[in-house]
Amino acid sequence: DLIEKLGGQSLVAEMTGRRGRLVRNDSGTICFQCRGAEEDDVDQVNIRECARFMKGSKLAAIISDAASTGISLHASKDCENRRRRVH
Repeated sequence: DLIEKLGGQSLVAEMTGRRGRLVRNDSGTICFQCRGAEEDDVDQVNIRECARFMKGSKLAAIISDAASTGISLHASKDCENRRRRVH
């Protein structure tokens, strides 16, 4: 999984239309894991992930077409994470 290759969910902001993801647990079993709290909708989760990336607490971002409308990940003087973006 790309997220694991980039450092795991603690370092990678995922902005997609998905409510959850498949992850491998410590015993090696693949299971479904929600991206946010059960009551959160996908837009709320994506907004939080975007904020974490812009703050710099997450160093990589994965964004799908489903989530890209209205989200800006550009480096600016207004955000803490001013690292160069690589597409």
